[in-house]
Amino acid sequence: FFLKIYAYLYNFEEIKFGNYDLQNKAFSELIQDMNSGNVIVKSFTLIEGMTVFDIKNLINSLGLANNCINLECLKKDLGFSEGILYPDTYFYSSEDSLAEILINAELRMAQALDEVWINKNEDNLNSKSELLILASIIEKETGLKSERRVIASVFINRLNNKMKLQSDVTLAYGFKVNGKNITRKMLKSTNPYNTYKFHGLPPTPISYPGENAINALKFIEKTDYIYFVSDGNGRHRFSKTYSLHKKNIKLWKDSIYKDK
Repeated sequence: FFLKIYAYLYNFEEIKFGNYDLQNKAFSELIQDMNSGNVIVKSFTLIEGMTVFDIKNLINSLGLANNCINLECLKKDLGFSEGILYPDTYFYSSEDSLAEILINAELRMAQALDEVWINKNEDNLNSKSELLILASIIEKETGLKSERRVIASVFINRLNNKMKLQSDVTLAYGFKVNGKNITRKMLKSTNPYNTYKFHGLPPTPISYPGENAINALKFIEKTDYIYFVSDGNGRHRFSKTYSLHKKNIKLWKDSIYKDK
């Protein structure tokens, strides 16, 4: 009753629906908030390298308005699948639906892929879907911005030479394990994400790649490298020949034993 009288006396046109912060506010401030629609705004962040399983756990914790209660429903309702959402921080209020937010994230990823596809170098990728798949692999292979263009060149060189990608991160994704837990049995498996067994790219992206990983395929470093392995200190050693690659593997193993 008093709210209606106050709104009438001060000629507020409309009280907008929403969730408002009531703490430490004078009555006049609250009325102004309700008149302008200054509702409580929350946010969540999609982090580069997240997988569809990480997104599922994040979504379940948000409490956003949505008819879907599980990941399969989201996939069916939104075309929600691995790799299609653009990593960033997204803001929302209680009136927003999960569908609206994720559709926006999907559109932003589509725009990022369009920009790279139009301007990218010549390579062995036949579609934006393949570009997204390879970007998702690059995202998981290294967190170093300085290495991503070089790693992109290694994979492009392998594709151009009809070689297998032989990427641990694709196999780890297929078996839902940490890359350090890959076994010999996994390496010989017929898992569709086993790029040690099958030529070409895996069937889907393996993560949500960020801007830097996507742009690594727009500005690919021109190299002759076809091998790379960890140096044991967060970076990689690259090589043009298998003989040098074997030496680099030994250096990597020596660094592991040294740490132990």
